[in-house]
Amino acid sequence: MEVTVAATIWGLFSAFLLFPWLGVPRFLQRAVAALLAAEIVAFGIWHFGSEGCAERPCAPLAETGRTAASLDIPALSTGLLVLAVTLGVRSWRLRR
Repeated sequence: MEVTVAATIWGLFSAFLLFPWLGVPRFLQRAVAALLAAEIVAFGIWHFGSEGCAERPCAPLAETGRTAASLDIPALSTGLLVLAVTLGVRSWRLRR
């Protein structure tokens, strides 16, 4: 799970830094920032909520944070990056 979280944070932070330079619309820049913050918060909830937990399932809030950090937010992030690439390719084709 930590690999998924690390890859998601790395990809979102990279997109957060690159989107303004690439001319991506502002609403996508804000969405990337919101997803990055949500991923960090969800990972923190899971990490600190499951501390000292010997077996799963741990506390309901910790399990919710784990599900959000390992499944929900990475899926939304992938969709957002696909949308940004699609918009970029579309605008590039219209300028040609």
